[in-house]
Amino acid sequence: MNAKDCIRTRRSVRAFTDRETEKDLLDKIVEAALYAPVGMKMYDSLFLSVLPSHAAVGKFTALCRRQSGDESADPVHNAAALIVVSGKRTSPVEYANSACMIENMLLAATDLGLGSLYVFGAINATHGTPYAKELADLLQLPEGFTPLGSVALGYTEAPLAPRELPNRVTGVRFIK
Repeated sequence: MNAKDCIRTRRSVRAFTDRETEKDLLDKIVEAALYAPVGMKMYDSLFLSVLPSHAAVGKFTALCRRQSGDESADPVHNAAALIVVSGKRTSPVEYANSACMIENMLLAATDLGLGSLYVFGAINATHGTPYAKELADLLQLPEGFTPLGSVALGYTEAPLAPRELPNRVTGVRFIK
């Protein structure tokens, strides 16, 4: 798929099937993340945790349910895989770096025919809570790393197809 079609086709999926995601596809998505631009080339300040199956993602979902107090919560909408980007710093630059990695993963997933969803709130809801350590343990994070954002991945029943241009911004102005 060419870049423009991939960008037009990418959308947030909130209804994944029970089908597992193949490891070779997850490897390609991780590789796409590694090509992301990173401010000041501080690649060693980032870490990826891959939860590659419904069973592994279920542990994340269970933690989110306990943290939120909502036993029906499903922040990843039955995704078959979850890739979490963590950083040594929680600065705006580190969040921007993680967002670049996440966007690359979202586009790679689309190109590979997988649905995807940028999951931010459920990851950040644990910051400063007793669940932060539990999440760090689940993600097998090195000391000093904090989860910043993630990508939920999986197959979807709805076909991925290019969308019409969304008109969601107040406007666009080219300044002379």
